[in-house]
Amino acid sequence: MPFYFQVFVVSLGLIGWTEAASPTSSPQSEAGRVPTIEGRPAFQTPGAIVSTVRGGDVEYVPVSINGSPVTWWLVDTGATICEFDLDAASRLHLKRSTRYRLTTKPKNRGEHLVFVEAPDFLIGTVRCGPLVILAHPLAQALSVSRNPVNQAGAFEKTGLLGLNLLVANRALIRWRKQEICFNPRPDQIRSKADYEAEGYIAVPLTITASRQVELDGTLGSNRYEFCLDTGTPKTTIEQSIVDQDRLPSKLTNSVVRSPMNEFPDSKIRQVIGTQFKLGDYDLRNRKIFAASLHLTKSDRGDIWAGLIGADILWDYDAVIDFGSDRLYLREQRGDRPAG
Repeated sequence: MPFYFQVFVVSLGLIGWTEAASPTSSPQSEAGRVPTIEGRPAFQTPGAIVSTVRGGDVEYVPVSINGSPVTWWLVDTGATICEFDLDAASRLHLKRSTRYRLTTKPKNRGEHLVFVEAPDFLIGTVRCGPLVILAHPLAQALSVSRNPVNQAGAFEKTGLLGLNLLVANRALIRWRKQEICFNPRPDQIRSKADYEAEGYIAVPLTITASRQVELDGTLGSNRYEFCLDTGTPKTTIEQSIVDQDRLPSKLTNSVVRSPMNEFPDSKIRQVIGTQFKLGDYDLRNRKIFAASLHLTKSDRGDIWAGLIGADILWDYDAVIDFGSDRLYLREQRGDRPAG
């Protein structure tokens, strides 16, 4: 019998780094949570919609900086701030920002990290900026993410479209429709009752102090906090939770790997017959994987119970509404679109 070995990739974004990004002069206000050159970045047209491109279960948007050729940025709520490959930033001769600094922490000590200014920042054809972004070596990590199947020509991946920009512009992300609406107009906004009429169940989300997306859920008989990370292809539960609660599981022939070296490679186990819910949405029939991630959610050393990845978003026709702080899920019939 052949032995199949598969590598899952999770946690491409720099989880937990946002608290280190702060102005050198004064604390950021809630309205200024996106580092900027002058004021808060804003899309020129309210309700601007940008189409995404699917690679596996994750999605990308086209980005151009200062008129450069388009490269592709991963839509990554696990990245607390927009990030750009350092070599790509150097080729564009982006000016280093002196308004922000990065406090040294064990995760970033010894890394080459700088804030750079992007005066003209376009997502698709929509102008957003000027903007300050975090530049560091990122190309190698991005290279392990899947490219679109039918994309013609080169598909150069250079950045992460992070949570800060999505939240500041009240992004409305329709995952299966492969589109993001920034600063939705009133006619583009739907109520919770509207979604429920179409079979959706609302799952409240919280933007934590460290600027990550928290979802409350249930695993077995206990409640936990999970991180919504659209840059992670596969939903993965923390193995220590499985061990602690003595949840039945079996070893698979796969390992999980962090491109940013957040944790060592870890063997994956499949959790068997365990209750799993996000908010009030029942995922008990969902195949659940577990691995030793130990991804911290705060400076206190608390860890996430797991990462809710892009596979859940595809399979349950997800809508992420940062304007109302809700994730909407519903049962999706039929085959998943090819990607």
